[in-house]
Amino acid sequence: MDLKSKIILISGPTASGKSKFAVKLAKKIKGEIINADSMQVYKELRILTARPIKKEYENIRHYLYGFQSVKKNFSTGKWLKLANEKIVEIKKRKKIPILVG
Repeated sequence: MDLKSKIILISGPTASGKSKFAVKLAKKIKGEIINADSMQVYKELRILTARPIKKEYENIRHYLYGFQSVKKNFSTGKWLKLANEKIVEIKKRKKIPILVG
């Protein structure tokens, strides 16, 4: 299987270990992680979500976490545009995008 042409999606309930698994997988396959959780995009909701802490990042690049204010409109369409941009960037670096949410 050519992993360089793939995009991996890890989904499941909150606090089920998705983020920790994604970091382990990213290390193993040279991946980078993109947030696909609707609440983790908001910087003010850190406590209410299971957003990974910096220690958990373990030198793996993470994108689209805690960047949007709850005071501004944000939509799935805007997220999709940003996620697509990150996927293209990651693939240009010959890494594998891992969407987690």
